Amino acid sequence: MDGLTDNQTVALTIFLTISAVGVLTLIAVYLMMGMAWQDYDTSSDSAKARLAATRPSAAVLFYRAIARTCPNCGRGKVLKSYFQMNSQCSSCGSVFWKNEGEWTGPMLIDFIFALAASLYTWAALVYFDCSLTSQMVVTGAIAALGGILVMPWSRSLWTMFLFVTGEMGAATIKPD
Repeated sequence: MDGLTDNQTVALTIFLTISAVGVLTLIAVYLMMGMAWQDYDTSSDSAKARLAATRPSAAVLFYRAIARTCPNCGRGKVLKSYFQMNSQCSSCGSVFWKNEGEWTGPMLIDFIFALAASLYTWAALVYFDCSLTSQMVVTGAIAALGGILVMPWSRSLWTMFLFVTGEMGAATIKPD
């Protein structure tokens, strides 16, 4: 890497390392979802109800997660507002998070996204030889904004994961 300063070399190394870890993480998530998908028809207490319903494709489930709609029916909204979840689907009655500690999954997604965004930003600022003050301020702002901006989708993606793994609650009473 001739012609690069030490700071630029470090910044490129950080950027490439984070990218490699990100790719490996995506592969791991893909494999975990694939294993859960294989067990889809036989897992959980709602297996009989699921067998009666048509199994949505992975593409449909991913679209529903991005659209923040129910992974089961695709009609009801997962969120009441930007920061608040619905407890169950307004259309099919499926319970989104039946266990108390299920907020930790989306929180981890928020944290990882904020960390990756701030590290990428910091590497870019180091590469372009910005001041230490701007590195700290901009990186902190990106971390805070990154965690907040991804929040609705992390909850929706986690709800999709719970649906595929059979951990999403079955419909209790269909809403009116």
